[in-house]
Amino acid sequence: MQQSLNQSLRFRDRVVFKRSETAIDIRHGQQGISIAIEAETQSEIYQLLRCLRLGGRSRSQLIQDCPGLQAQIPELLNVFEARGMLVSEYATTQLAETYLSGSQFYRQLTQSLTRFKQQFPPSPLSQRLADQSLSREQLIGYALESYQITHLCTRLLAPALAHPGSPTTQKHLQDFFVSELNHDQLLEKSLSSVGVAPTALTQMQPLPMTFAVCSSLSVFAQQDPLSFKAALMLFEEDDKAFYELFIQQCQALAMPTDFYQPILQHAHINDEGGHDQLTALLMNEIAYVSQAEQQRVKKNMTVLIESMILRTYEILDYYGNENNKIPRCFP
Repeated sequence: MQQSLNQSLRFRDRVVFKRSETAIDIRHGQQGISIAIEAETQSEIYQLLRCLRLGGRSRSQLIQDCPGLQAQIPELLNVFEARGMLVSEYATTQLAETYLSGSQFYRQLTQSLTRFKQQFPPSPLSQRLADQSLSREQLIGYALESYQITHLCTRLLAPALAHPGSPTTQKHLQDFFVSELNHDQLLEKSLSSVGVAPTALTQMQPLPMTFAVCSSLSVFAQQDPLSFKAALMLFEEDDKAFYELFIQQCQALAMPTDFYQPILQHAHINDEGGHDQLTALLMNEIAYVSQAEQQRVKKNMTVLIESMILRTYEILDYYGNENNKIPRCFP
């Protein structure tokens, strides 16, 4: 949210600094930024941070106080705002900051997302499985698009391991990373049973919304650890009813056992590993979540849910058209 030039700004109460010889790290909850310190601007950087800690200074006044940073201040303030580190003096007099513990926020988030999902009709993929109208090509398409996410999974989540966190958080993430290694080989075996060669998979292009979902997870892992932790529960949801219908339709269409058994094995590994509870475990390690963080994560999760729903429709539409390439390999 952009602030007017005359509106005074200050850091939120729980913004903390950590200085080194060459940089200063500024953190607020799960968000952070590192600013390089150069000798000629060091004193003015510290002056800017002191002014923001005390509050009562507008954008234009901050530039007057730190003229050597005139060009950098607008960008720095925008970065601080984007990470939820700043509040206006007006906001602090009118609105009380609302913090939740990580476990409290997890419960609130799950309730909020459950209500949000109820706005949409039941999954068309599950409906088509239930009425046995899903085609062989659409079943293969589902496996192909699932392969894309599974194949990229470890590369997408690897940046999350670099963020600071408690020893328990690091262990949960490392265990999850290890448990996801080589899962794509199960889906390679599944797809090989219906004539999709491994060499074709290396050239395959994902559907747009599959790519969008993967990109979202990658951005969260690199830039927004809290949204990344929240997103894991959407990817690891347990849906036994779906897989029961999936088996029935595969058998009704005389699909090879080697097609659906590896898919079920992959789902069973996730179930045994308790992956559907990973977000809850990670959130339990977070001391507090600010109001700005709560709003950002909820927004990110609703956009991700919408993307996943659109992805389902794309799978049905693309793989339901007999004229389309399967797999999607382009020169």
